[in-house]
Order: sequence, then structure tokens, then C-alpha cells
Amino acid sequence: MQSLKLQENLYYVGVVDHSLKVFDAVVPTTEGTSYNSYVLKTEEGAVLFEGSKEGFEEEFFSHVAEIVPLNEIKYMVVAHTEPDHSGAIKDLLAKNPNLTILASQAAIMNLKNITRLPFHSSVITPGKQIKIGQYTLEFVSGLFLHWPDVMFTYIKEMKALVSCDAFGCHYASDQILLSKEERPAVYHAQFHQYFASIMAPFANYAIQAAERVEKLDVSWILTGHGPVVDTSAKEVIAAFKAEGEHYKVTNNPNKVCLVFTTCYGYTRRMAEILRDKFLAEGKEVAFHEVNALNYAEEKEAIYAGIRSSGEILVGSPTVVGEAVSLLYELFAEVPFPWVQGKKASVFGDYGWSGEAVKNLSSFLANKKMNVIEGFRYPFRMDEAGLKGLDEYFERVK
Repeated sequence: MQSLKLQENLYYVGVVDHSLKVFDAVVPTTEGTSYNSYVLKTEEGAVLFEGSKEGFEEEFFSHVAEIVPLNEIKYMVVAHTEPDHSGAIKDLLAKNPNLTILASQAAIMNLKNITRLPFHSSVITPGKQIKIGQYTLEFVSGLFLHWPDVMFTYIKEMKALVSCDAFGCHYASDQILLSKEERPAVYHAQFHQYFASIMAPFANYAIQAAERVEKLDVSWILTGHGPVVDTSAKEVIAAFKAEGEHYKVTNNPNKVCLVFTTCYGYTRRMAEILRDKFLAEGKEVAFHEVNALNYAEEKEAIYAGIRSSGEILVGSPTVVGEAVSLLYELFAEVPFPWVQGKKASVFGDYGWSGEAVKNLSSFLANKKMNVIEGFRYPFRMDEAGLKGLDEYFERVK
């Protein structure tokens, strides 16, 4: 693949990577990916948007050099500094130490730590506009999509949005352009998978970003990964926003997510009593019992309940001095923004010493949840246990 002319003076100079099988150690990339970069030629000099991944410098530089010599690049706009976008910048600075990097304050700080080189820089902020030659660059916040450094660039005269990770996907397409994509169903599947894997923790920010972009006249989306959106830009923006709505965090104070596991039915009985008490108070309850057989199929429904609930109760018996490991796995994978500040509490039965409630409570507190003192009781509920559970309910309702 070589560089590709997108519009007059605007070129694609990215790298397509069919070899990538996993991203960030945990995200399968069955269709590979691309590290997209762009060159804008202006009367004042060339502007490079985005870098590339370390290990792909030679191919990346060769594509750029087809359009402009590396040492003649005047500005580099860096939307996001994750190393799959910034890894090659160190070598670029060695070849062109005179270029000026335009990026958010957070991105500039990250680049200093990534490159360990001095460089010229200028901080860009949301709403700021810069005129370079005949083109106007307007900067738009992409905060937390999916790092706190992200800044989109809108090239007004071209109706083109440089969006980095937003609106894209991990998909190695040799056609480069969405209008020429030969496997649209595969593209759409990867678009969904990418949002679920990368953007879902920041769904509320994704909605806000999409709403900002909707106010612009966008015909092109110059993505950081996957096909360049040269057609149906408004539909892609709407699809991205719809994904955000699906994963939106709402914190409904009248909804409780109650998730538990049980060995002999004792913790289940506690959960059922608590459920009925919440229902009697007029609250909605997302009620989930998990075990080794149904955990995988229940997980997404539980996460939907967690995102939409104002309170989360977790039930576990104590097994060999610990809470059931499934619950640790469940909450270890819950993205921080879904649970931060939410009320939470732990309950369960025990036979020996009852560490589950204490240990799991500490675990949830480390997720920055507002943990309320839990409740434990040995084996089966009796009159004293029911009284204790009543008192517990008064604490958590």
C-alpha cells in the first residue's frame, strides 16, 4: 500500500497491519488493524496528522515522503498519544527536530515521556482555531475517547474531521476508503466490537463527543484505525452515538442491581428477601444469580444492570476463607466509570469464619464505590438472622 489522495492537498499516509491478532493484551483483533495518518499540504507548509506504531516507522515514513520530505513537515497534530499512534514520533523528531507538535496539554506531557526527546510544541484547546495557509483547523474535545488527552481536528474547508480512535475500528482494509469496502458486514461487526472493547467504559463521553461533532458539517472522518469514512459520515456518527447510548451509565436511584452466587441456597434466600423488600419499596431490581455454568451468558445482562442502577448489592458465601472467585472476576472487569461513586454492599452466609463479606467489600471500595457495611450470617436464616437482615436493609435501602 502506498499513499492515497483523498482530496486536493489531503493524503492518507497510514499503515495497514494484517498481522495484529490482539490489542492491549486482551482485545482480539481477528481482522487486523491500521495505523492511520494524514498529510495536509498548505501554502504555509505541510501538516502531519497522527503518527504510527513503533516497528512500522520505515513504511510510515516512506508513505509520508511520497507527499512531502520528512524534514519539510512544519506541524504535527497529535490527537492521542497511545503508543499505537505515537510510537514512531521519536524517530520522526530525530529526522525533523524543527517541527512543532500541536496537541492537548495531557498529550504533550505524555509525548515527553514516550519520546524522551525535546521538541517544539503548542497547546491546543477545545474551540481554538488555527489558520495554516489556506486551511482552518478547529479543535474539538474528544476527552476520554478513550484517554484524557484526545482532541479532534476539524478541517473546515474540507469538511473533514480527524478523529483518532473515535468513529473507527480495528480492521485492516486494503481498500482504505469505506466507500470501497468489500465486506460491509465484517466492517460493521468490527465497528461494534471496537466500541464494546475500547469505548464502552466511556460511553457517556462518547455520546457527548458525537453531539459536538453533529453540530459540524462533516463529510469525511479521518479515523485512527480502520477505513477512512469518505461516505455516510452522518450515519457513522449516528452509529457511534447509538453504541454510546447502549452502554450509557445512568445511575438510576430507584434501581438496584442484586447479583449473587450460592452454594447451598442460604445466600440465595438472603438475596430473595432483600429483593422482595426493595420491590415493596417501589424500586426496580435487576436480580442475577451466577455460577460456573451461566456466568458467561449472564455477564452482559449483569453489566447492563450495573450501568443503570444507583446501587449494587453483591452476595457470596465464604468458601475456603474467601468470596466466590466469579464475583471478583465480574467486578475486576467492570470499567471504573460504570461504578465510581455508586452505593454498594456485600452480604452472604458462612460456615467457618466468614471472610467473604469483608474481603469483597474491600475489593469494591478499591473500585471507588461507596461501600456500606455488609451483612453475614452463619448458614440458614432464623429469627435472629431475619432481624439482622431487616437492620441491614435499613442501612442499604
